[in-house]
Amino acid sequence: MRAALITGAAGLIGSHLCEAFAQSGWEVRALDKPGSDLDVASAAGAQVAFVELSQPEGALQAAALAKGASLVAHAAFPGAEEREEALATARAAMAAALEAGAPFLLLSSTTVYGRPRNLPCEEGEVKLPVDAHGETRWAVEREAFLWRRTRGLKLVVLRPALTYGPRQRRGLAVVLAIASLAARAGRALWIPRRGPIVHTVHAHDVAQAAVLVGDEAAAHDGRAFNVADDVPLPLEELARAVLQAVGAHEAGRLWYSPRPARFGLWLARHLPSWVLWRPLNRRIARAWRRAYAGQPPLAPPRLEPDLLEQLSADRWYDTQRLRSLGFSPRYPSAIEGLQQLALESRSRGLLPPPLPVLVP
Repeated sequence: MRAALITGAAGLIGSHLCEAFAQSGWEVRALDKPGSDLDVASAAGAQVAFVELSQPEGALQAAALAKGASLVAHAAFPGAEEREEALATARAAMAAALEAGAPFLLLSSTTVYGRPRNLPCEEGEVKLPVDAHGETRWAVEREAFLWRRTRGLKLVVLRPALTYGPRQRRGLAVVLAIASLAARAGRALWIPRRGPIVHTVHAHDVAQAAVLVGDEAAAHDGRAFNVADDVPLPLEELARAVLQAVGAHEAGRLWYSPRPARFGLWLARHLPSWVLWRPLNRRIARAWRRAYAGQPPLAPPRLEPDLLEQLSADRWYDTQRLRSLGFSPRYPSAIEGLQQLALESRSRGLLPPPLPVLVP
């Protein structure tokens, strides 16, 4: 039986990787930092380890766990602001792959392209990240390609678009939570008129793409693959899908123009947190506690400016390279995917239940 070592196994993509590889008949070895919730990996039958990859002793543990593995899939990402830790973590995982003689599958992101000049954006597009997330992701990718050239690392890179899925606590999951709170309060929400094109992908489909390329990883050495669904959507349609998924109402459409929107985004990202983001998140937290009668099962969602960058410019990605291998997403559109996500999130307590409908 082939074995796969998966780092970052408690994260959104990492947990889906554990499930997908286990279901495909692989032996799964999962690791994440101490204190992580690895219940999903355990349920998938994975051999679980708590390892601080950025530390020397953690790197040694990872190398021991990688022995005999046929693939090392690196989904760990400490955060956009932790570039040195992200690089140290990636180096430890790459060293483990080299020692085991296994290909290295790097889970990166389409944020490495920044705002693509050519659409649909192909894998060879110039990498000009415009935010900390993209810059850190690109720094890790450059390091991985350097190891391939200088140390003989067998490398495959997956670049998922804006990703959503069960167990998520950031990104589109926060937007769903805010829309759900508005629905409970009886508030209708405004959406932009058309807006930029946004490309998304469900975490399940990212994991299936990883299994697909992992089966023949050595044959794909040196290649990168965009991972996205079939239907990039205007922001208006994506916003409407969010409202429909949680039962929120639309107040109307707001005029949208790219240049003023980008200026507003720049202003929002550079304002001190106490001016906008801190008061806004306090308000969300109060509404979250009220929705659960003061006893929420999880911490309230936090809205962060990084998400706004993903919604600020036209972005859609060419996935022909991955499709040529037989890839077909289970969730071809975010409209269906978000409906399913809302149902699953409510069942897990990640979204507040809707208010009961009173029948006269």
